[in-house]
Amino acid sequence: MNILIVYANSGRGLEKDSRILAEALADMGHQCEFECLPPTQESQNRLSHYRYRLFEKYLPDAFGNLYYVCRTTIAKAKIGPPKSDLVIHLENLRLSHLGRGHRHWLIPNQEWFIESRLPYLRGINRILCKTRHATEIFSRYHTDVSYLGFTGGPELTKPDLSGKNYQLALHVAGNSQFKGTKTVLDCWLRHPEWPKLVVVSQHLEASDYDSQNIDVLRNLTDQEMEALWREAGFAIQPSEVEGYGQVLAEALANGCVTVSTDAPPMNELIENGRGYLADPGQSHTFRLGTRYITSPKSLEMTIDTALNATQDALECISANASQWYALSHDAFLEKLRVAVSDCTNHSPDQPVHESQENPTH
Repeated sequence: MNILIVYANSGRGLEKDSRILAEALADMGHQCEFECLPPTQESQNRLSHYRYRLFEKYLPDAFGNLYYVCRTTIAKAKIGPPKSDLVIHLENLRLSHLGRGHRHWLIPNQEWFIESRLPYLRGINRILCKTRHATEIFSRYHTDVSYLGFTGGPELTKPDLSGKNYQLALHVAGNSQFKGTKTVLDCWLRHPEWPKLVVVSQHLEASDYDSQNIDVLRNLTDQEMEALWREAGFAIQPSEVEGYGQVLAEALANGCVTVSTDAPPMNELIENGRGYLADPGQSHTFRLGTRYITSPKSLEMTIDTALNATQDALECISANASQWYALSHDAFLEKLRVAVSDCTNHSPDQPVHESQENPTH
């Protein structure tokens, strides 16, 4: 098949997601193209949101449905470049690209999905979700929603766990401000006896934190990041929101003992036996998802528990983490292969109901 992967240049890792998908699909014998779009202007998002709310509040359902059906139909009928066999919309549905393919998939990130685009899901044949949490959410809005899973990279490599340094903890925030970075740093500042913490963030400077056991780094190369992941014994990642959790997947893939937030979807990847979970102290709605703020006291206690575990316990958790990631990686590739096979065996304008698994299991 000819497959077009479309995503916005949002700085939230969608380029990596598209590369993972493209390489996996290419290995299955399909041809993939990318289209990276500029982020939607905030003014346009606000206008769409106001219109969506006005229709929802004041228009009878029949009139609202007619409006969205007409817009979807016009978008699909738009004449443009030759149509791809399949268009994969990453994170958000792109109305402008409904005319670019015979069939459409959405692989959403619920915390960044624009609510005013929900009525246009009628233009999507199938929604494939990275987490069971997302599967549950999108099953409310579409009849063909399946759990796909995801992975942290296109290739699976077995980490050398003998090189793990349990005197080194890593916190990777990158360009995100939703990784619980301030809470992690506040905890570390109260404990000068804790091991070295390396924080990778584009929003901090090395001079921001004057502490013997905290290093702040930015603008690292891929090779430098890979070296840190390989060495670090601990990954301290109390994320507030995640679509999948690429940073958690990288921690697991590299056999890090990971501390994260005991809330979905973070606790789908990190469970007792392959990491430690801290209780969220606060939560509030964040688009279609929920933002969880980890309790500083719970995080401090959880980190302390992890740091004081025996060497044998830490090595066992590291092994469990990397083994679980390998199984999850293989399961994702198999589900993707089956989904693509289903797609080629059905007519373009029909949803694929036969291969849908129960989204709540």
